Amino acid sequence: MTRVMRDSTTATDIPVRGTDLVAGYINGTFEWTQADYGRFPGIPHVFIDISGSHPNAGVLDVEPGCAPVADVPAWVKARKAALPHAYVPIIYCNRSFLTPIFNVLEAEDLHVVSDFRLWIATLDGTRHVPDMTGVTAVQYKRGRAQHPDGSWAEPPGPAVTEGHFDESLVYDDQWHHNA
Repeated sequence: MTRVMRDSTTATDIPVRGTDLVAGYINGTFEWTQADYGRFPGIPHVFIDISGSHPNAGVLDVEPGCAPVADVPAWVKARKAALPHAYVPIIYCNRSFLTPIFNVLEAEDLHVVSDFRLWIATLDGTRHVPDMTGVTAVQYKRGRAQHPDGSWAEPPGPAVTEGHFDESLVYDDQWHHNA
């Protein structure tokens, strides 16, 4: 069963209705509070680490301004050691980061599916990638950004949500939160 997961830097911008999983940040500039997660009662919570300093998070965000590719193996190992019986660590990235991420992980003898899985951002409406091995989720829509004057900026491309939140499809029924 495919489920809808939504994330945003601002929890109040995510609609509760139609959200099967909600993802928020556990560190960094846009760190969510308990109240932010509390907006989504009964909806599984996904915790995103942007710096590589929180191995208890279920997801490491690897993109400019967040965790660098070089830090991915250490985070995966720390996550597996901290929560050995939990769902394997998930790496969030866009398609251009896949080869560098696979290279650093394979150099440390860490393998997709058994040691880590992926949440891939396509953001262009693409809901599947050619090889879905180890892909837990695909982020296919991006949200609008609000300017300081209150106006909204439309992101380029055809796949845009109706607000300031991104939308992903979750393909693995076994994954529902960080534990």
